[in-house]
Amino acid sequence: MKARAQVLAALRAQTLERVPLPALDGVWVEYADPLAQFGAALARAAGSLVRVEPGELGTVLAQLPEVQRAERCCSLVPALAGNVSPPGEPHAFQDLDVLIVEASFGVAENGAVWVGEQVAAVRAGLFLTQHLVVLLRRSALVHHLHQAYERLGADAGRTGYGCFISGPSKTADIEQALVVGAHGPRSLSVLAY
Repeated sequence: MKARAQVLAALRAQTLERVPLPALDGVWVEYADPLAQFGAALARAAGSLVRVEPGELGTVLAQLPEVQRAERCCSLVPALAGNVSPPGEPHAFQDLDVLIVEASFGVAENGAVWVGEQVAAVRAGLFLTQHLVVLLRRSALVHHLHQAYERLGADAGRTGYGCFISGPSKTADIEQALVVGAHGPRSLSVLAY
């Protein structure tokens, strides 16, 4: 018997005592100001939160430095037009300066937003654009991941693609120096309205 087969056989032969999962009922953390907590967590992940007053979403979006500098801005939000149409094929997103999407909800605990396939049918855009702008309704903010998974429900993972996004791309692989925007969006701005 080869060494690999021996190791795998030994692993299969092990039996561990089954331990019941802990109950998830109980009091979980709730924040007095979920939006402030969301903003603080997002800032720790190198993202930025922009608070938008009712009726000013278009104006605030147009004033974002990334949007003002953008030669190619694409919006996947029907009510907000970009200057280019959404690409139909994944690689075409690499030429975008800014991609605008709307999150289904946000998580105050960790500053993450949920973007599903119904919002971004071509998921490559979320990772190939230079700058990602996410619109988030304040009413769609949950306190923690337990509430987030409750909101996703039993169909999570069965209805198509979806992901939590918290901050722009970053890595610290080389000499443990943090580099933001190394292999994905260089910035993430969340506009909470």
